[in-house]
Amino acid sequence: MKIKGTIMLSLIAVLLFFTGCSKQLEDTEQKFSDRGVSYEIQLPGGWKADKEVRSDYGLQTAFSAEDTKSNSYLFITTTPVTEVEQDSFGEKTREKLKERYNYKDLEGIYMKKMKVGEYPAYKYTLNTVYKEKSVWAHFYYIWTENGFVQMTFYSADDNSYEKRSEKIDASVATLREVSFDEKEAEKTEESKQKAEGDIITIENDELKMETTGVRQVSGKEQQKLVAIRYNFTNLNEEPVQPSIWQELVTASQNGKTLSVATLPEDSAFLDVKELADAQTKMVAKGQTVECVVLYELLDQSTIELSFSQDAFPGLQAERVVLPE
Repeated sequence: MKIKGTIMLSLIAVLLFFTGCSKQLEDTEQKFSDRGVSYEIQLPGGWKADKEVRSDYGLQTAFSAEDTKSNSYLFITTTPVTEVEQDSFGEKTREKLKERYNYKDLEGIYMKKMKVGEYPAYKYTLNTVYKEKSVWAHFYYIWTENGFVQMTFYSADDNSYEKRSEKIDASVATLREVSFDEKEAEKTEESKQKAEGDIITIENDELKMETTGVRQVSGKEQQKLVAIRYNFTNLNEEPVQPSIWQELVTASQNGKTLSVATLPEDSAFLDVKELADAQTKMVAKGQTVECVVLYELLDQSTIELSFSQDAFPGLQAERVVLPE
């Protein structure tokens, strides 16, 4: 009887161990806030929140976490809900992902219109490379009462992929908005505008370029880059590429010209990558597109932008302060 009891207790211990290992969700909700909106979410079982939010996905990352048993990661970014239209979002975003990740066919990118609680949402899944390893990328876009939440899971391409995918779905289903502080949202927006700096307008009879923001990002081998976002408007009869910026504008630090840079193909800075790629597209007369030009930084000193005097006679150089 004693032996049987010992065996039974051992079996129970083993079962409890494996149950704990395979649980769908962590017991404790994780809390994070961004732009005046506070959220809660339960992470997949075996995942833990980063003590300091990782910035390798993007400087605007509000929350990040990782799986303790595989090379799998979570990044969450948010924007005010009023800034993102739901109409035609599904197919437009699928097309952007197709271009960004060099898929030949849209059908290769899984798309699902869904609900997270009562919140409208979309999910996309595709295969890509992150940290030089094959991963399945799960993108979730969710409209809450006051926020638009983008959740990006990079899930290791291994034998546990399908079970991990179920855990990730279960985790996303627990996301909820818990409070909204309008004053904090306004304060955040003011700080954001201040960090982006003053608008610089460059214009002649053929084109208009207007800066809309400045941001630091990481490039190849963690090199420090600055991304200068600008709106390009073609005023000429002939189509032209926004990349003409590189011919008409010179960036320098302490008198040394900065080299134009590019992001690596597997960069996680999806928004910056899309805007940088937009420079190569032809823009017809009267059209305006948003773009980004990237420069490799020498240090953290102020950047000076000087302009072609042939194209912009008398236009004085402008200074750009790097955001922290």
